[in-house]
Amino acid sequence: MFVKAIKIAKNSMFPIFRFEQVNPSQARVVVAGCGFFINLAGYFISVAHVFDNPGTQTLFQYRGRLPDNVHNPALRINEIDRDDNCDIFIGKINAQSTSYLSLSKCKPEIGKSVCLSGYPLANIQNNPQGGLELGGVRRYFQPSFVLDHIVCDSKNPHGQVRRHDGFLVRDLGLYGMSGGPVFDVEGCVVGMQGSVTQPRTSAGSAGNSIVVQNAVAIRSNLILELLKKNRIKHNFLGRF
Repeated sequence: MFVKAIKIAKNSMFPIFRFEQVNPSQARVVVAGCGFFINLAGYFISVAHVFDNPGTQTLFQYRGRLPDNVHNPALRINEIDRDDNCDIFIGKINAQSTSYLSLSKCKPEIGKSVCLSGYPLANIQNNPQGGLELGGVRRYFQPSFVLDHIVCDSKNPHGQVRRHDGFLVRDLGLYGMSGGPVFDVEGCVVGMQGSVTQPRTSAGSAGNSIVVQNAVAIRSNLILELLKKNRIKHNFLGRF
């Protein structure tokens, strides 16, 4: 069902690397989330919380559309604007993107088929040349569907509260998928992975209990409003 859409999305999304110099001989590098391009000029969208609380030695980097295309050297991510209340971030890299995603102007209907995406469970190793081995940084796609519309608050580890206004998705988004596009079967972005619900426990038929969590996606028309405010060219579709 999502074969065509995934071909579109995989060429437009990338992992966001958080690089921190711990001391002169040691650095910490993690995949903090996902970004996706919205035009050919290098502008992209992600969530604001991926870029929270940087230190003086923190850099956010673009290293390519992994795992297919590694960009060497890494490019610094530049902030254009952010809406901290809605958890939306507009960034730019100083290079042209080869493809991009369109955004929907409308909130998706309950029951609509969607696909979550991102870069969870990244495995980053040092190589003998002193660089990074990035073969373990892989894309992840999870077909799902819209359960309900939702507005909920999400608190980061430093106590900042953001309101995620959008829709509830049946499946769970993993760490590294924050900012990942949530798209339909045509490859149009209807939302963006923002957070997950609090764990709920449900009793199974055999007396076993299961823990349930769902992804919360930020609706795409909020992203469009911030792009319009900054007069950034992009594609949008007014369907659904």
